[in-house]
Amino acid sequence: MPRISAFQSRFFWKTYLTFAVLFFITTILVSSIGFYRIQSTIQGIILDNLHAKAEFLLPTARQIFAKQLPEAESQLRQLGTATKTGITLIAPEGQVLVDSASQASTMENHWQRPEVQQALVEPFGFAERHSLTMGQPLLYLAKAVRAADGQILGVVRVSLSTDKIHGELTQLRWTMLLIASLGVMLALGIGWNLASRVAIPIREMVQVAEAMRNGHYEQKVRTITDDELGQLGETLNRLGAELTGKIAELHRLETVRRDFVANVSHEIKTPLTSIKGYVETLLGGAINEPRTSLRFLEKIERNSNRLGNLVQDLLSLARIEATEDSLSLAPIDWCEVINSVIARNEDVITQKGLLITVSGTNMPQYVMGDREAMTQVLDNLLTNAIKYTAEGGHVSVGLSTSDTWLRLTVEDTGLGIPTEHLDRIFERFYRVDKARSRELGGTGLGLSIVKHLTAAMGGEVHVQSNVGIGSKFSVLLRFVAQV
Repeated sequence: MPRISAFQSRFFWKTYLTFAVLFFITTILVSSIGFYRIQSTIQGIILDNLHAKAEFLLPTARQIFAKQLPEAESQLRQLGTATKTGITLIAPEGQVLVDSASQASTMENHWQRPEVQQALVEPFGFAERHSLTMGQPLLYLAKAVRAADGQILGVVRVSLSTDKIHGELTQLRWTMLLIASLGVMLALGIGWNLASRVAIPIREMVQVAEAMRNGHYEQKVRTITDDELGQLGETLNRLGAELTGKIAELHRLETVRRDFVANVSHEIKTPLTSIKGYVETLLGGAINEPRTSLRFLEKIERNSNRLGNLVQDLLSLARIEATEDSLSLAPIDWCEVINSVIARNEDVITQKGLLITVSGTNMPQYVMGDREAMTQVLDNLLTNAIKYTAEGGHVSVGLSTSDTWLRLTVEDTGLGIPTEHLDRIFERFYRVDKARSRELGGTGLGLSIVKHLTAAMGGEVHVQSNVGIGSKFSVLLRFVAQV
């Protein structure tokens, strides 16, 4: 899968652009509110400063209005210059008596100024405007000067140039804009990184999911993060691995099914063809020849038995597979099963002149198993040992303990199995020597039945063999010490 870029992800662009727009709007709002809050604070400080200066000038202004300080104008000029504040005294008629920055006699009537009119009815008056006299924007604060009886003697007004204040505010505005811009750039960079870390795994998981939909379950999510997205990616990878395994198992089962059908068809067709041929020959006149008809009938019987054994083994295998997980396990004595199976095969053993020995059965030996299944397992192993051991050979059956297991062994001095066939002899219909196996009446299902029954009882089956020496089959079931 090619490396994924964030530019290819629509989710990335939706997330990133949404983040960018929200952060940009938030930055503008916060910066604007912050600036206006600072501006309001500065104006409040200036207003408090002007108010304090006006309060400070009230006693002096009273004396001037009462004509008690002839040198007041020069003093106010010096005070205004020292505090960088304009000071104006306005008589009730609007005449400017004193101004620290201009010649009072040349100044127009000030009684209708907004701050003056406001000061007459409120604790103080405030205004901001461009001064024609000073040629610059000024902040004005006016306060009425009253006599002891409350009579208005005049108005004292202080003013401050706002050029420097506006300059400072403009510089502050640009500084905040620069900081906000840097913050936006930094946030956009961080947002890009975060959006990429989220979008790339999602995009990769989408591609993997699409690949799985098209049957490519081997695709993996490579970007695994340490969060819920990482868990989702790992889950998707595990799902792909499980599906790959299940599909491989389905292919294997389909192959097994096809082989099974082909094998069953062949195994059934061969004896049926023989039976049909012998019957047609008998019907064609051979029935009138006693010796020939007897020989043909014996072959028909042998093939019929072969078909019967095949059907019986197929039914057994089907029943085993259907109930493999539902066997009722209980403590069963292997010794009783061994004695029963040997007694059942005693005639065949005697006919072939085989020597059979049994060991480890001098006392009850219990395992967790199913009596019928154990009987069928041993019967198949013993039948095979008898079948493939030449006359006068030796077959031994034994029990021995191994840790938590009780081991049943069936050993013979028969033909033996080549090493290359040992891994496959438990497969259905698998034969080492097909011609000899059919000649001896084998169905090719006995060892498969042994394997399935042993597994259903929670055990294991193993084989050791040498060509020309013999074979040894071992069945391990869970040992039960006491019953």
